[in-house]
Amino acid sequence: MYVETDFLTALVKDEDWLREPALRALEERDDIHTSILAYAEVLVLFYNREEAEYEIDVPRAIANLLEIVPIVPEDHEDAVLAAAAFLDEYHMTPFDALHAGVVATGEGAVLSSEKDYDTVGLERTPLETYSKE
Repeated sequence: MYVETDFLTALVKDEDWLREPALRALEERDDIHTSILAYAEVLVLFYNREEAEYEIDVPRAIANLLEIVPIVPEDHEDAVLAAAAFLDEYHMTPFDALHAGVVATGEGAVLSSEKDYDTVGLERTPLETYSKE
């Protein structure tokens, strides 16, 4: 059974009106899964720490959540774990962190003007090198 972001946030937050139903669903079903998109939305929730209601260890929270709600396809889980680390360590935006996670766990480089990829040690070809002169 595919679940989306409201299910994940119910598990992450200490108090959520959907927490009990989510926990009950986990007890009753053995086919709960989601996608990289739902985890992208969860990473957005962790992005602005100054306005967050509580302190959270993002990489640990994501790793724990992945144990409960896996991603299909499974190889996207490594990209989300990498993204959580990039978000936490380098303060990347959630979507840049996810792009970096996909590149870091795959093969190849990234073609982009975004210099944050250099900061995290990825091979980047500057998009602007393709400008006409």
